[in-house]
Amino acid sequence: MRFFRGIAALLSVSLSGVVVSAAPADADTASASGAGGGGGGGASSTILFKGGTVIAFNKQTQGLRVIRGGSVLVEGDRITGVYDSTPSRIPPKAEVVDITGKIITPGFIDTHRHGWQTVFKTMASNTTLIEFFGRYSSFVAPFFWSSSDIYDSQLAGLYEALNAGVTSSLDHATNTWSKDASDAGLQACIDSGARVFWGFTFANISGLVTVEDLYPVFKAMAAKPGLKKSPTTLGVAYDGWGPNPNVGEINKIMALAK
Repeated sequence: MRFFRGIAALLSVSLSGVVVSAAPADADTASASGAGGGGGGGASSTILFKGGTVIAFNKQTQGLRVIRGGSVLVEGDRITGVYDSTPSRIPPKAEVVDITGKIITPGFIDTHRHGWQTVFKTMASNTTLIEFFGRYSSFVAPFFWSSSDIYDSQLAGLYEALNAGVTSSLDHATNTWSKDASDAGLQACIDSGARVFWGFTFANISGLVTVEDLYPVFKAMAAKPGLKKSPTTLGVAYDGWGPNPNVGEINKIMALAK
């Protein structure tokens, strides 16, 4: 399980038969720099995906290059080789995965998601925006959601995204109404192994929490064990830029971000 989480941010295999890599590689270079990088040198940490259609990147043309019957070599947490066919030299003890009939492509990036709300998917298809805020948003969820609900929903959403080929996401995390709620969402990101830019939301929720209350919560999240060694990055989300912004509030938030 530890190996899966370590490589999850690099590769994910879709149930629909699509293998997805996280970063574009130069198809004109058989082996990239940094071979054997990041993930330790055990046998299970080196994988050759061979025989599939590779959607690669061509530095000379600055465009895509489609390689039929190509191969991709992963060592540790790095893509170290992109080939036009099966390479003649394969690292000892490398696991060889036949991806004939499948596609391997740079991982997709989701630039706006609310992972903790994954459980609501398919429930609100006929809901207006006003109804959504009254039923499913962070303005009502704090009164019936537990921290374990948040953790489970966030983690399931990230695994679902990885399975669909989304290897990086920007999460506008609106589940920050308490330290426990915030900690649950951030911990799920860390445990998923996905590359997540987790934006801690500063918002006033009437009768529950103020932006002022959230400053120490944000600091606690920044000091969270395991965060710095994970692919998850802590950020800031804030919707109060205008009109009529609270300049003092904005300055305090920006100071925290520094």
